[in-house]
Amino acid sequence: GVKAGLLREALPADALTDAARVAATLKALPRVLSAPRPIDEAISTAGGVAIDALDAALMLRARPGVFCAGEMLDWDAPTGGYLLTACLAGGRAAADGALRWLGVTPPCV
Repeated sequence: GVKAGLLREALPADALTDAARVAATLKALPRVLSAPRPIDEAISTAGGVAIDALDAALMLRARPGVFCAGEMLDWDAPTGGYLLTACLAGGRAAADGALRWLGVTPPCV
């Protein structure tokens, strides 16, 4: 498809199997944002990591040390809009979980 075609344009064929090189190339691609979308389109969409795939600290049960939060999660929030508060709170919870997993006591804020 178009996405694979973009990678083939940006990288030689032998580099397409090198995950680090593909990631670096994708991160370096220029992106131009011309304008925000209308506010009535600023909605959350369903899909993402299933809640039952996470422990209480928002760590993936199948991938210890990998934490998820915000729009990565598959949940339909009743909050509407951009879900900033829920995303920030989930990010904080995941960060605290990551610190505890590393054996560090999270700071009190």
